[in-house]
Amino acid sequence: MLTQIQGGIRCPSAILVMAVLPLALMFGAAASHAQEAEMEAPEVSYIHAAVLGTGTYTLDGRRVTMLKMPFSWKQRPATPESVGWRWLFPTVLGYDDLSNVDSDFIDALLPDNLVTLTVMPGVEFIYPVNENWYIKPFIELGGGRDFNRNETFALTQLGVRSLSPFELGENWQLLIGASARWAGEYQFDSEDSNAFGIVDLGADVRRNLPWKLFDQRLNLGAYYIYQRYLPEWAAGDAVDWESRSKELHEFGLSLGVPQGRNIFGINVRRVRVGYKKGGAFQGWTFGTEFPF
Repeated sequence: MLTQIQGGIRCPSAILVMAVLPLALMFGAAASHAQEAEMEAPEVSYIHAAVLGTGTYTLDGRRVTMLKMPFSWKQRPATPESVGWRWLFPTVLGYDDLSNVDSDFIDALLPDNLVTLTVMPGVEFIYPVNENWYIKPFIELGGGRDFNRNETFALTQLGVRSLSPFELGENWQLLIGASARWAGEYQFDSEDSNAFGIVDLGADVRRNLPWKLFDQRLNLGAYYIYQRYLPEWAAGDAVDWESRSKELHEFGLSLGVPQGRNIFGINVRRVRVGYKKGGAFQGWTFGTEFPF
């Protein structure tokens, strides 16, 4: 987890523009090139394991339920004077229901059988530009297995995230996040491939509460995340993922404590729940920290 640093606001608008503009131009060009290549669409796409968090989602008669465990190991913490980095080891258990999107909500969260298992090890570097701005390039490269279709697939995701935390008085905090990502997949048995780019923008406002949990001051947060797919969510070209949505909106709430709590050896500082919506795509998502 990134330790947030006390300090005054240093032109947050300028920081956000500087972080997003070059990333958007770079990934926009890459996405346009991918569109011109006219890759053959796969019958089934597994790329959502790389770009969606834990939750249950519906899209064009398909329900996708995933449990994403964002395992990571901090090799060296970031300080105002030095670069930090950490190992990433996200593991995703996935379940697809192509026939019954009207099943019970609990049944969707706890499916009867495992369909896909995905592991994407990687590394992330944390560059402290100043006390209110961190740039975090990363790369993940892994794959998984579809146990129903007996398909093995490779996945990759690379990009850069930007996080700007600000203290707004004694009890308020604002986090501004941005990222640009490229994700791709290759299926070994069918020899299908798929790729697209994503630009994310988000804001998270937090307020200290008068209560304590684990002897730490509770805080309540409300966040919004905007996702733009470049030029569109190419996974939508798959036969079973036919949405043409170019953007998603996520609204959510979170509750946390400053230092966190160790759960099964993992430090958890907060929990969040959100609702994603865009075109034919919709669903509930669950997670821990603000995903930047």
